[in-house]
Amino acid sequence: MRRSARDEAHAQRTAPAPKRVPDRTEDPAARRGHAQPEHPSDVLALRGAAGNAAVTAVIQRMQAPGVKRKRSGSPEDREPSKQARADRSSSSEEEYSSEESETSSEEEREEPFSAEVMRQIANDQARVTELLERMDEQAAPEHIKRVAEDKVAVLSLLRNLTPLRSVETVREAIRLVGQKPDSATKTKYLARLDAQLTYLAEEFPSSGPPTAETLQAMWPRLVPAFGSTGGQVGQDGCEDRAHAVCLAVARHAPAIAAHHLSKHWATSAGARLHADHQWNHHVAASVTTPSGVLVIDPVFSRSGPIELGEWAARVQVDKDRNVHRTAWGFLGKPGPGNRPDANSAVEYTPSS
Repeated sequence: MRRSARDEAHAQRTAPAPKRVPDRTEDPAARRGHAQPEHPSDVLALRGAAGNAAVTAVIQRMQAPGVKRKRSGSPEDREPSKQARADRSSSSEEEYSSEESETSSEEEREEPFSAEVMRQIANDQARVTELLERMDEQAAPEHIKRVAEDKVAVLSLLRNLTPLRSVETVREAIRLVGQKPDSATKTKYLARLDAQLTYLAEEFPSSGPPTAETLQAMWPRLVPAFGSTGGQVGQDGCEDRAHAVCLAVARHAPAIAAHHLSKHWATSAGARLHADHQWNHHVAASVTTPSGVLVIDPVFSRSGPIELGEWAARVQVDKDRNVHRTAWGFLGKPGPGNRPDANSAVEYTPSS
């Protein structure tokens, strides 16, 4: 017996929804959450007309799938249905609303370069480095290798500047990343660096430059960093000592570190610095105060900070020509123009 149009419509409405058939073309490695090493022929296949598509494929196979930020609540903590809310008492609704607001506030305060993000950056750096090694072994095209090399350069820069708790350091990182060729990596991390600037401004707002009295009161908390190089103060190791002092300031006074802390480098015009020490260069942490720049350098003062002019005189260098201010997040010596470059972003390893 033929069914009427009405019967047909009823059958379509009541028929079960078709089950989703898994996409058999889906990359098995992506489902497992990590990339598998490619066969050597995969790298060689990137030659010629493959071009940008091949570059993208190589990098995507290397990368772990993007991890979405995990919400702080479990499934049971999520917002209930409208019907469930209607069944709750008014007091329960108010309590839930308060808890939800606190959760949202905590999520908004998440640092763009949190410890978890930095771990992901380190993992990505290791995977791309391994990919580059396979490319070298298989003589991959240079234009494809350059894409991977640029990615490693950006990841290494960001990793070596950890923690990005200085506005000046973040701005220098934006400048250096911005010099790289256009890529998804460049776009992603420029946006994240811009978000870090907002994070620092909101979480550690500046109330103005600290006074000399503020630094003097902080001094006892900085003393443990003076011997961070593993040797006696005055020996080689000024780079590590200055960085350890900056990190100590960031721990105890994050707003000062974010907005008013720097490093001052004394560079040589040919002759060695300081008749006794014979340095190639010298560096120390410095803080901008309402009365000028004060330098934290236990080589010349173990009791408190000293003025920049006095510091330059003790280093025996011309303050106007051979003393340069840099962002404190860079461990290494500044590059051309006395500004930090990629080589200035050296990983800091505290001495045990």
